[in-house]
Amino acid sequence: RTERLLYRKIVLPNETIAISFLSSLRIRSQRCSDFTRGAVQSLCIEGDVLLSTAADILSLCSGTTNLALWFAPSDFDGTTNPLLQPLNDLPLTSLSLSISLIFRHTQFVSLSAFKAFSTVTRLEILNAWVLWNSTVGLENLHGLTHLCLHIHTRRTKPELVASILTSSHLQVVVFRISEDIDTVQTFLESNSLSDSRIVLASQVPTAWGEFGGDDMSLWKGADQVVDWRRASTQGVSFYPTNTL
Repeated sequence: RTERLLYRKIVLPNETIAISFLSSLRIRSQRCSDFTRGAVQSLCIEGDVLLSTAADILSLCSGTTNLALWFAPSDFDGTTNPLLQPLNDLPLTSLSLSISLIFRHTQFVSLSAFKAFSTVTRLEILNAWVLWNSTVGLENLHGLTHLCLHIHTRRTKPELVASILTSSHLQVVVFRISEDIDTVQTFLESNSLSDSRIVLASQVPTAWGEFGGDDMSLWKGADQVVDWRRASTQGVSFYPTNTL
């Protein structure tokens, strides 16, 4: 039981540690095939981890529900993406990632085409260019209740934001910003995009130690802001960086 607790939340900051962890998983899977399947519930892969290493880890950690893919691999071979199949096999409910990881070497241009997103309720996309020219099919992910994207007043298209906000199933929409908050609020208001579900947050991603915690700090905090606003009938609110 103690060993399972140690594996419950895993952070892999680089390829060296990821390889070591993968070796450990393989040894334990030989002793007990069910161990790796259910032990790792929250997993964060970042730094210089290779795509092939990440794919192997996801294949073994097939019971992971909370996943962050915060890495930019250098080993794409130009024809296939080994990450897609193990990612699609996970029973994910929370996902944070750069979608460039999955759109490379695939004909799909919509997230709804990937099975991995069918069970996700809380999604954070790290790419700043989402909502510049496309929603990448976000409005078709009907299971989403919480969504986090980047917004920039000179690049983001208001009509794409409006398309996202028409989704009645979304309870919270966090927009990470790099501009002055007043500038962003003016942008939203002038384009009739003010919405009680919107929370504005620092562009700096939350630490995985908080994001991957049991209380899911990013989402829990955003929920609190939205609940407060509904109770006090206020408008868009900035989410302070020191509480993310």
